Amino acid sequence: MVMKKIIRWRLLQAILPAAVLLSACEPSVKLTASWTEQQFQAPHFTYILVMALGKDMAKRKLGEDAVRKELQGYGFQAATSLDELGPTFAVRNDTAEMKKMLLAKGFDGVITIRALEVHEYDRWVPGDNYYGPIGYYTSFYGYYSRVWAYNPGLRATDVQVLLESNLYDVRESHLLWSAQSRAFTRDPTPRMAAHYARNIVDNLIDKHMLSK
Repeated sequence: MVMKKIIRWRLLQAILPAAVLLSACEPSVKLTASWTEQQFQAPHFTYILVMALGKDMAKRKLGEDAVRKELQGYGFQAATSLDELGPTFAVRNDTAEMKKMLLAKGFDGVITIRALEVHEYDRWVPGDNYYGPIGYYTSFYGYYSRVWAYNPGLRATDVQVLLESNLYDVRESHLLWSAQSRAFTRDPTPRMAAHYARNIVDNLIDKHMLSK
């Protein structure tokens, strides 16, 4: 009985650090590059629409809400396409009609979000062995009995998602700014969406594309 308890404790010691590490390391998102149009001066935007493109409504809402919240945190007036124009607006083909609807709502700037590419990479995570004492037995010499504890390896799939963010001037239909980010999961969390939104809004401000 004592030996079994010691074995369980040793195995727990081997497994627990990895479990804690995995729970703490949430997949991240990073802004990798940005571009600004030098020939046009960004106007002073008074009302910005945030529009995510894609079929997954939950992910669209997560991204739009995060960017809107970040913009509002800096004092910009902003709204999401899902709230203001509904889920089908982003897939319209009549650009003239879209522009008319945006101007009628008072929007003068649009930030778009979309996933450009998704890549998956398989890799092998090797296992490891633990070798150590599991019990003490009193005898003439005294000794430790030792055991190998084997943690088998596993196959893991790494995901990289390339995201594109654009800023447009609604009235002139000019692309003023574009940025790419890399995410490392297909399933973003609210925390990741907030980090992504902070990255792009901070970059827009740093590049003088947004100003109060």
